[in-house]
Amino acid sequence: MSLFEKYKKLKKPKDKNQYRFDTLNLKKSKNHFIGINGLEHVALLFSTTNPKGKEENIQNLKLNHGVKAAIKYKGKETKKKFSILRCTSKDEKLKEIFLSSLDNTVENISDNISEKEIYERTKNLIELYKKISKNTNNDLTGFWGELFIIKYLNSKELLVEAWHPDTNDTFDFFIRNQALEIKTTTSNDRKHHFTYEQLNSKNNIIIVASVMLRKSRSGVSLLELKNDIIKKINKNHLKEKLQEIYDIMTGLKKQTELDNAKYICEYAEDNIRFFDSKKIPRIKETPMHGIKNIRFESNLNGIENINDFFNYE
Repeated sequence: MSLFEKYKKLKKPKDKNQYRFDTLNLKKSKNHFIGINGLEHVALLFSTTNPKGKEENIQNLKLNHGVKAAIKYKGKETKKKFSILRCTSKDEKLKEIFLSSLDNTVENISDNISEKEIYERTKNLIELYKKISKNTNNDLTGFWGELFIIKYLNSKELLVEAWHPDTNDTFDFFIRNQALEIKTTTSNDRKHHFTYEQLNSKNNIIIVASVMLRKSRSGVSLLELKNDIIKKINKNHLKEKLQEIYDIMTGLKKQTELDNAKYICEYAEDNIRFFDSKKIPRIKETPMHGIKNIRFESNLNGIENINDFFNYE
């Protein structure tokens, strides 16, 4: 049974005390538990020893050691000290990310584990939540376009390996001096915004994919795109990367926002075009020293495109 399935079996205490939990045990361990408190926080409670471990307190996630908590287990309540890793959000999506990320972590956990080891085992989740907290204003339309490109092209594993969805990166996909930048639009014009660096490079081959999208309630969702891609990927580390990027990009989005980001795949397939960056209207002059963040709109209508990019190497 997964941690999320166990969480669904828990009953929220009426008491609003943040350190009073209704619990079930983790696997066959008698020392570690999954619990929920009256504030609807889901938590993992570990009986830990020295050496001491680092604590964390970030948006939607806390890790504290030596916390005296009251747990109700099999109808009996006991009080003792735990290391508590807690998702402090009521959002079911964030709880599922929290628990699914920890399934493997607790798989072979020993009954006697130190605070330090708990931190080491959970620091990847902590880093994930830090990234999620920074992605409040990300563009779901652009993210849909990136997922669609991975689904549409043949080299799915190579694309996931090359994926750089961080807004600080110059290109969406970059590997071995080759870049693929995705631009989406819901209008009938291929007018897109670029940075100076996205269309000017002496050493990189830069391809731009322009995708026209049509929104529809019956369209394909981000989750459906992600799941379809995962089925066609064999390497586990790439599946994990794809899932992590999905969690980062959607973790703080409301369900209504996710439901609103549905587009028709057939329309996108009919209206996708690929361009060599050298053919796209752009600012070619080298900026004077001290000038940064040059951005401009470029009209790709009527520009020569790459005819058969599906088989393009």
